[in-house]
Amino acid sequence: MLAKLSLVVVLLAGVSLFAMDAQQSERNAAAQAEVARVPPTPAFAQWVNKQVASAAAMTGPTAPKTAVDAGGTAIRSVGFAFPAADHSFPPGDGAELVTNNCTSCHSQGMILTQPKLSPAAWTGEVQKMQHTYKAPVADADVPAIVAYLATLPRPGQETKAE
Repeated sequence: MLAKLSLVVVLLAGVSLFAMDAQQSERNAAAQAEVARVPPTPAFAQWVNKQVASAAAMTGPTAPKTAVDAGGTAIRSVGFAFPAADHSFPPGDGAELVTNNCTSCHSQGMILTQPKLSPAAWTGEVQKMQHTYKAPVADADVPAIVAYLATLPRPGQETKAE
């Protein structure tokens, strides 16, 4: 009789462990479902995603230039070309000063493709670099830099007014 009673106890314990395990599995599944739930995307984010997707669909070698209207603000794709970086300054008084003072921020190609300016206009530009952008150009070097920049040949470009 004791053996039968032990068997019943073991069977009951097994059934209750099985039931507890099933309940734990249900709780685990519910917790995983909660973690996996993705919060709803706000309307603005959905709109941005749609705009990005439509712009991305139009990219490629034959894609037209695109524009996106963002609630009254137009964003459009533009292209531009930087001046070539393989230029060198023509020899002359001030060439070394321009190289040492100006090319830390500007490429030689960028400097050589500027419109032809008068000495007064170049003085204003150099002073703007000194005072607004804090370029470390010595005041004593400004006249030589200006004289060199004002005499650089710029074929096909007219002199701007002072």
